[in-house]
Amino acid sequence: MAGHILWLAGISAAIASTDRSTWVLVIAAVSLVVGIAAGMLGWRQWKRQTRKGEAWAVFLWALTVSPLLLSLTVLGVTYL
Repeated sequence: MAGHILWLAGISAAIASTDRSTWVLVIAAVSLVVGIAAGMLGWRQWKRQTRKGEAWAVFLWALTVSPLLLSLTVLGVTYL
């Protein structure tokens, strides 16, 4: 939920600006970097093989799904 709200705030600011295409790329790049970082942290937690580690891994992996899919959608609409 937090990732989705931050993504919406960023993309709203990007759309409101005059240099829209640049800001959309910036938001997409930040989403990608955060997604990769959360995926790596999730993988590290998964390797611990504890119930708590597995719960954190699933949380971190699910955290990145919405912002990354929304960024891909906005990139497709902006550039296609």
